[in-house]
Amino acid sequence: PLPPPPLSSVGPESRGAQTQQSAAQEPSSLLEIIFPSFQTDTFIWRVSCLQLTNYAASLMLGSYMGTPKLCSLFLMGASWGPSIAAGGVWRLLLPMLLHANALHIFFNIFFQLRIGFGMEKQFGRRKFCLLYLFCGFLGNLLSVVANPLKLAVGASTSGFGLLGVWVAEVLLTWELLGASRMSLLTWFAFMLASCVMMSMLSPSVDFMGHFGGALAGFLVAVILADMQEEHRPSWYSKAKTMAKSTTAFLILGCLLKAITFGPDGPVPLCGSLFSPRVLPF
Repeated sequence: PLPPPPLSSVGPESRGAQTQQSAAQEPSSLLEIIFPSFQTDTFIWRVSCLQLTNYAASLMLGSYMGTPKLCSLFLMGASWGPSIAAGGVWRLLLPMLLHANALHIFFNIFFQLRIGFGMEKQFGRRKFCLLYLFCGFLGNLLSVVANPLKLAVGASTSGFGLLGVWVAEVLLTWELLGASRMSLLTWFAFMLASCVMMSMLSPSVDFMGHFGGALAGFLVAVILADMQEEHRPSWYSKAKTMAKSTTAFLILGCLLKAITFGPDGPVPLCGSLFSPRVLPF
């Protein structure tokens, strides 16, 4: 299995004990081999099931050649600048539950399950839920500020956010990692390359959404970090202060830009969720 993200609140002695314990545990099923720490009683599993359900619902609402129509995605809450400027702020959260095609949802769910089970076990369900949702929110917010006329969907904002969390964890515990640094960097390079390759499969990839999600994950991981004092790097307090300031600035500034100065239109004439228009797209 992939090496788990380092635990920022654990010292070298505890880390060694955890490594021995993990080595003694063999995966009991194929799912645990593919998805380390697999459990159905987790937020990441439940949100993945919800995303699959929403994908099926978007196909039922209207599809063309096996993919949801744009109006289906719009009616179910896709990110669209003019609608957000008109007050539809829920469109900053709902896109993470929607996907544009089968490959899109497959790769996003596979990636978030691959990394998410272990991370949720590390942080706990409530904190992990906050991380996941905030990364999706800020990723969508930065995306709509950069391109308000882009119909954006997908959980990749949250998925890249989990990578951002992992990067923050590595940087905070860099001095404690020792010989495992190279394997962790290799793992990160592999995961990053995989994400880039998956992104290239879509002609309309939302690079700003991906960057925003990763940035959100990095910032909130630094803010929530709770390291033992003797293991903190010298820049620990300054990093937490800067992360809080940057996060507040991004949220307030981008919300102001998206809502107050966002475009008034156009708004797709797709009807309503319960009475959609029959359109060829």
